[in-house]
This record gives sequence, C-alpha cells and structure tokens, in this order.
Amino acid sequence: MSVNYPDHFEGFTSDTLFALEYPDGEGGSADGDAPQEYVEQLLVVLADWRQRLLDGSRTDTDSYRAALDAVREAWLQYSFRWEGGPSLPYPFDLPQRVGAS
Repeated sequence: MSVNYPDHFEGFTSDTLFALEYPDGEGGSADGDAPQEYVEQLLVVLADWRQRLLDGSRTDTDSYRAALDAVREAWLQYSFRWEGGPSLPYPFDLPQRVGAS
C-alpha cells in the first residue's frame, strides 16, 4: 500500500498550528506543545518521503518541495506571530510573476 504523502500537508498553514495551540479558541486554554509536536510528526513524514525520492521509489519531487515549503512557512508564521507584534505578510513568498526573468 502506497502512502499518499501530499495528503498529510493538504491545507496546512500557520492557522493549523494556532488551532492546535488553542483548541477551544483564543480565549480558552492553551496547549503550547501541540503545534511543535504536530510539526515534528510532519518532519518524520517528510524524512520518509525524501528517502523514497532518493531511492527512486517515488518521483513526486514538486509535491515534496511544496509540502516542505508549507511546513517552513507555517512554522515561520507561527513562531513569529504574537499579540501586538509586527504585521507579517502571509505567505512570505513572492507571487510567481515578481522577479521572474
């Protein structure tokens, strides 16, 4: 049975991590470890996926890169967004047309 790696990352954003931290909403109790634990699980999935790409049993490198970028972006946004902090762009990536030459 083949693992559908991209499914693990479908719709994953920093909002996913904030929802894990505050499962009852922002006014409720917080589980500060949940976001990190979730990202650690995703990193294990990425490590397995990467190995499958390297050994040639998978060829979906573009999907892998998109998933890796999604995890990086979500963690960056989650790690540096706080009450009263700076207004950060989401995502930090430039649109495809900017800088294309």
